[in-house]
Amino acid sequence: MAWSKRLTKDILELQNSGFEVESDEGPTKELRLDCFCVLLKGPEGTPYAGGTWRVRFTVATTYPFTSPSVGFVEHIMHPNIDWASGSVCLDALSKKWSPVFTLKHIVDSLLPYLLAYPNAQDPLNREASALMISDPEFYKAKVIEATKRYATK
Repeated sequence: MAWSKRLTKDILELQNSGFEVESDEGPTKELRLDCFCVLLKGPEGTPYAGGTWRVRFTVATTYPFTSPSVGFVEHIMHPNIDWASGSVCLDALSKKWSPVFTLKHIVDSLLPYLLAYPNAQDPLNREASALMISDPEFYKAKVIEATKRYATK
């Protein structure tokens, strides 16, 4: 029961900070605490600017002692995000998770940082990683193209 209290508080903090939170099944469905989406805008000054993605949070009853599972619903071209599943590779969401982190911290800090500073040395998307290393300008163009195609609201 404590997890739902904390989760409800975290969701309210997101909403009060201007983030849209919606059901995993769409904006007209009832919000469930164990699985929901947050709309994330691409950070300004990055090739992701202008895009909006739905980021799915799947939360276990052990939250906040275990991190939520976080994944992008729409395709995103990024070395640390799997193209097919949307899974995110980020130490702060696994090995370095702490109960002091909140959902707002993930959406407002961790994910924008990941988009602004991709790590090609730790890829989930090997194609994006190889392209980022071998031809950074072409990689950037592909990110912009994918953002326009998949991440516009």
